[in-house]
Amino acid sequence: MKRISTYLFSVTLIAVTALSCKDESLVTLPVWETAVHGFGVLTSDPAVGFNRDDSAITVDVDFRWNSIDKQNTVTNIDLFVVFNEAYVDIDGNNAIASHGGSAGIKLKSVSPQGNREVGSFSISQEEVYAIYQSATFDYGFGNGAQPIYSDPLGKGRSSAKKFVPGDSFTLKWTLTTDDGRVFDSWSPSACTEFPGANCQLDWAVSCATDIQNRTGTWTISGTDSYGDGWNGASIDVVLDGEVVDSFTVAESANSEDFVIPAGSSDLYFVYNKGDWDSEVGVTIKNPAGATLLTWVPADVKGQGEMLLDLCLE
Repeated sequence: MKRISTYLFSVTLIAVTALSCKDESLVTLPVWETAVHGFGVLTSDPAVGFNRDDSAITVDVDFRWNSIDKQNTVTNIDLFVVFNEAYVDIDGNNAIASHGGSAGIKLKSVSPQGNREVGSFSISQEEVYAIYQSATFDYGFGNGAQPIYSDPLGKGRSSAKKFVPGDSFTLKWTLTTDDGRVFDSWSPSACTEFPGANCQLDWAVSCATDIQNRTGTWTISGTDSYGDGWNGASIDVVLDGEVVDSFTVAESANSEDFVIPAGSSDLYFVYNKGDWDSEVGVTIKNPAGATLLTWVPADVKGQGEMLLDLCLE
């Protein structure tokens, strides 16, 4: 089986000419490397993710694949999950233990639909626990690699309470085509900028299914690393089903307060993609001053409801 790490496409053209004649044997015509990519969307509430107190809540995904030249057919989709555990290291610094490494551990395979047709699947806490229940990690406290489910950091983690606040997850995929090729990585533009394509989905562990403490003054702060604004990107504040405010950045930074009145029943935030999302940074603070979301530019991966850390309310 030949494994391919590919960009969306590539072309090689060598033209050789002479003053009086052309040697046809020296001319290489364009050769396009066929490619496929995937596009996943969380259809369950990303603000919930895996709920700490309800292991039955799943992460639900709609997924489709796309053949650039319509000549390839994806026959299998392999799903991989990275389990990211936040902890404080021996020097008191915030750190992340990425169990499964950058590629993750294979969770399962799912059957694809046709080209650009949407298929759906769910990921349960039990499935992720099954592939990580024997994982070990050296947290750097002089004890060597410890089984993460022996709860070496005293977080209350166990087979009964599989995931705790501070845990987050990344879903990745590989696509196998009918001629046996395996596509397992793509160009940065396909992962972050190309419409209808991405390379991963992220979710975390929540402590509530929705924002509990809504009433009062919220603050959204945004930055643009290039300094020319968000290029069409924005954040909608959605209160009880209505967009009540829209936030963006015109130059290098902006910060706005907005008030949520008493008596509301539902509040969430939606990120609308722009042309250069890789330059966007965001923080959202609740009325108590707690930072429920922090995005550095590399964190912005797609459009949709923004995942708040409701364990920090």
